[in-house]
Amino acid sequence: MNTATLTTPASGVLAGLAVRGGLRLAGWGYRRASRLSDRERQLSRLEARRLALAALAERDDLYRSAGSLPR
Repeated sequence: MNTATLTTPASGVLAGLAVRGGLRLAGWGYRRASRLSDRERQLSRLEARRLALAALAERDDLYRSAGSLPR
């Protein structure tokens, strides 16, 4: 085993970057997992989407009943 790469001054900097990068990636994964599994947030988004679609349908019905699109 060659330990020359471990004893160079730059190896500490490189190891520090690797550790910080790994920790940042792990934090991102935890945040993503909590976002995707948050049931209340998912339900509120579904409800908001349902309300938005209902509002669009109502608007389209009003446009159709007016006979022409407003300018």
